[in-house]
Amino acid sequence: MSADLNHSLRQWSSAIPAVLSSGMLTPVGPRKAVALARSFYRYGPTPAMLLAATAIRHPDKVAIIDDTGQLTYRRLQQRAEAIAAALFAACPAAPKSVGIICRNHRGFAEAMAAGAQLGAELIFINTELPAPQLQAILARHDPDVLIYDDEYAVTVEKADFAGLRVLAWCEPHADLTGLPTLDDLAARSHPAPPRVRHAVKLTLLTSGTTGLAKGVPRAVEPRAIVLLTLTAMAILRLRSTDRVLVAPPMFHGFGLLSLLGPLALGGTAICRRRFDAATALDDIARHQVSVVMAVPVMLQRLLAVPGLAESRSARSSLRVMVTGAAPISPTTISKLIEAFGPILVNGYGSTEAGLVTIATPVDLVAAPDTIGRAALGVSVRILRADRSEAATGEIGEIFVRSGLEYTGYTPDPTAKVSTKEVIDGHVSTGDMGHFDASRRFFIDGRADDMIVSGGENVFPGEVEDRLATHPDITEAVVIGVPDPEFGQVLNAFVVLGPGVAAPGEDALKQHVREGLERYKVPKRFVVLDEIPRNASGKVLRAKLHALAGS
Repeated sequence: MSADLNHSLRQWSSAIPAVLSSGMLTPVGPRKAVALARSFYRYGPTPAMLLAATAIRHPDKVAIIDDTGQLTYRRLQQRAEAIAAALFAACPAAPKSVGIICRNHRGFAEAMAAGAQLGAELIFINTELPAPQLQAILARHDPDVLIYDDEYAVTVEKADFAGLRVLAWCEPHADLTGLPTLDDLAARSHPAPPRVRHAVKLTLLTSGTTGLAKGVPRAVEPRAIVLLTLTAMAILRLRSTDRVLVAPPMFHGFGLLSLLGPLALGGTAICRRRFDAATALDDIARHQVSVVMAVPVMLQRLLAVPGLAESRSARSSLRVMVTGAAPISPTTISKLIEAFGPILVNGYGSTEAGLVTIATPVDLVAAPDTIGRAALGVSVRILRADRSEAATGEIGEIFVRSGLEYTGYTPDPTAKVSTKEVIDGHVSTGDMGHFDASRRFFIDGRADDMIVSGGENVFPGEVEDRLATHPDITEAVVIGVPDPEFGQVLNAFVVLGPGVAAPGEDALKQHVREGLERYKVPKRFVVLDEIPRNASGKVLRAKLHALAGS
């Protein structure tokens, strides 16, 4: 029996007790059973159906705690229904698409549920886009309805957006200029829109680290939802009693799953519009959080909060911490295990392929640099340049086939034609990696980030990991810059710990040389206050290249 088949069988067998203990299969009375059937008939396989079903099963439980307080499932569902009906009444024709530009708060969930109740495509837009890019995204997707926080009002106004505008989060005393808000729509009474007869299309945007973010639309089929749910349950063992800190931005795939997981089961999602590590630790203690979802840079900031080691109340309730969306160094993983215990889970995926692999706490204790094994229903291949299968331990390009079918990017007449290479249904992730004898996968770097210095191939990740072991360095990023003699040489950008004096270049070079080959030693070190990143924590290497050239 193959290692992959053995792994799948173990996942299936571990998912069964997880489902039984989650509270998902708790029997309901005849009246609720009828209501559940009606909700599926009305909303189909959509996020709206998930929320409606949970509101039927757990009406008085708290669904969301955010900066303005808490909201029960009953009230969340009532507001979403009223908002959907008001949007349907306000539009000259049934809205086909709803754009959402919301930070992490209840308005995001209400906008998502209302749009799904309309059967509209849901377009999740990055909240950190500069004004010109946001305007370009709106022009490309041109949603019928745009629901956004008031901080984006000026940019939306300048974009000459012609669709229906609705404000979500509004600061006190903000000039609303006569626009309706979600609160306004939730207070109105209109007939319900027609029932949804198809899977709602969800459009996520790529990270945009190398240009304008691309749209990746897909209609998520029930089979993919089931496999994704079972994978999460087998590893995370989510329960209806969980209180989940949802720190990743909800417009991102990781953040969206972090929100949908507890809402589907009847748990409580705890979120803040802006992440602050000290506030997050306070929320964990005050709300007895059992699950933390956060991108790597957020976890690094948690580790840096003064007094963490003595704060047992911020750790006693935690059962699992989940990270993903960006690379995390083995050094950070080891520090998290030391601080919180062996409860860390690391997920790897992409906007195009969805969730690809999951590293369990057992995996990360054994190999802190692994991204784990393939999720249920996912096939991972490591291919050489000639697209033959790589051997165990051999580095190649990672190709993935999952239940979330990739059909290309949203057409953009202003951009060059772009798509991902697809081989036998497997989509290129653009990452280079390898697997070991236990079929655990490892990322060696991005294909386009590989540095060729003096004829030697260097992946920045291994140099960054080595630098991260230096006691004075909290973060490190390495890039290749042109050099007339070697073709490229390595430049390192480092962030130092609080109050630490910058170590000399010779000392840093010696530290790298003690762990890696001589040709992997950076020629230059630059100290920064912080590494430039996007909202999901990915490094903006273009900004570092600009600094290197200055």
